[in-house]
Amino acid sequence: MTIKDLEQYRQLQNEVKRITQRLEILQSKPQNIVSDSVRGSSHDITARECIFTITGLDQRSKIKYDKLKEVLRERATRLQDKLIIIEEFISTVPRSDIRRIIDYRYIQGFSWATTSRRVYGYPNEARARMAVTRYFAEI
Repeated sequence: MTIKDLEQYRQLQNEVKRITQRLEILQSKPQNIVSDSVRGSSHDITARECIFTITGLDQRSKIKYDKLKEVLRERATRLQDKLIIIEEFISTVPRSDIRRIIDYRYIQGFSWATTSRRVYGYPNEARARMAVTRYFAEI
């Protein structure tokens, strides 16, 4: 795990959220329904010629539509796997202050000054930044 991986966390979350929204839109969108008409006669004695309307789903569009949904689901799953890896890494960090810095800065997106204030009690942004930098240099 690197600091660059942690910096991607919020972007990964946003991408998963956007993909989920796209999938919801695709689910709510009506399918392509096609219709056609044919001439034929009824089974009664008069046997008059009639026009019958046939409707159904456009199979080519449905196949493409289903493929798009599957690609989006697979991408969301891969991104969620990356998020899980980051979360698992954070869980293995033995120092509480480093876990909290990672959470405030990389997960929640606070500034370094706010992160330092919340972890150490004063807004010296260099302290939190240096603590994380030193921690990653050690591992």
